[in-house]
Amino acid sequence: MASKETIIIQVRNPAGIDEPIPVLRVFDDDQMLRLKRAFFEDTLRQVAEIEQIDIKISVAPPPRVVWAREAIEHLAERFPRRRRFRELAKRAEIIPHQVVPLEDRTARNLTHCLDMGYERVVLVGGYHPTLDPERLHDALRHLKNHPLILGPTIEGGCYLIGLRADCRKAIGLVTLGSDVSYSHSTAALGRAGITWQEIDLSYDVGHQEDLEFIVREINHCRSVGDEDTALCTESVLAEFIDGRPIGDGFRD
Repeated sequence: MASKETIIIQVRNPAGIDEPIPVLRVFDDDQMLRLKRAFFEDTLRQVAEIEQIDIKISVAPPPRVVWAREAIEHLAERFPRRRRFRELAKRAEIIPHQVVPLEDRTARNLTHCLDMGYERVVLVGGYHPTLDPERLHDALRHLKNHPLILGPTIEGGCYLIGLRADCRKAIGLVTLGSDVSYSHSTAALGRAGITWQEIDLSYDVGHQEDLEFIVREINHCRSVGDEDTALCTESVLAEFIDGRPIGDGFRD
């Protein structure tokens, strides 16, 4: 363990089994898998921007470990001049899980990291290609003053959980990955008398509006000279976006 802080990327099953993401059904199976892979690679790229923290990648089912390794290798090959991607395989631990309810996997991931001795843990979903590294920095900073951080989504879910080692009692009460994860988490925390700090609103891919939100964020990044954020997602979408009802156009 190289750090007292870690970020967990909790990837929903990339094969699509037991993974209800209705908005992606407008794409065929190959396109859907490629888009999920791009979402994950961009999320991983943003997390890799945070120096001096360890990275955990939670995937299910266990055979999908190969999928995560291939994504890490692809980033190293695509961006060979960037040290953080060349060294990503050394920084990242891939944690395999059976397909279980997301709340169970969330609890296991948080417990695993605290049992390893991490003092501050941030867990995010694996399909957040425009996640701002500064937001991750903020979450880690907030954990120095608050034992529990939650990031709400537009639909009422939760895209980020930050947990400090002295707040283990929150494990099992918080989760992400559904439209009700935030309301369920906060209700359970309230019953247990546990307080939390809320950070900025964002998205977790599951609806038409989420793809539109991603497109708008990419367009904004490009308009201010940021040609790097969500580059993998942009490349994949650009191949088959025409005719898809996802908003006002990919590159306005």
